[in-house]
Amino acid sequence: QREPVQNNRSIFVAGFGHPPNTDAAKWFGKEILPEIKTRIGDVEVYLIGSNPSDEVKALASDKVIVTGYVTDEQLLAYYLGARVAVVPLRYGAGIKNKVIEAMAYGTPLVTTDVGAQGLADLAEVTPVTSDAKEFAKHVCGIINDDKKWRSSSSHGALFVEKHFSEAAM
Repeated sequence: QREPVQNNRSIFVAGFGHPPNTDAAKWFGKEILPEIKTRIGDVEVYLIGSNPSDEVKALASDKVIVTGYVTDEQLLAYYLGARVAVVPLRYGAGIKNKVIEAMAYGTPLVTTDVGAQGLADLAEVTPVTSDAKEFAKHVCGIINDDKKWRSSSSHGALFVEKHFSEAAM
């Protein structure tokens, strides 16, 4: 059981050479982030991953940090230092490892229907919505509420243990 991280940091981990990830970063930056800022003001966003396109780099500002490639150790530090992980995918196929990875580290997560693909019952443990305003509302809920944070963190970790641990496999 982790204790809530006391900041307003959200992270999106992705290989940005993959077009669905670039689209997701742009959608988050242009439609979801302004809604989050309207609701809670100050928020930090880290777009973490290799091959950020010019479109992703263009999202950078004093509160939106585009890291480029990070090591596994750095990635772990980002997960453990984030209040919430976001996976705002609008298209793509298959199980999204970044969804499982965030939950395995106990980082609360908000994702879309595409991000939840192949993960039966994911919506029972973490918010899943493809509506920008709803997505922002869920991110703000996790940022503003330690009880919600703890619940999301522990339910996500248990979901991964149940479905993806060595014992489950």
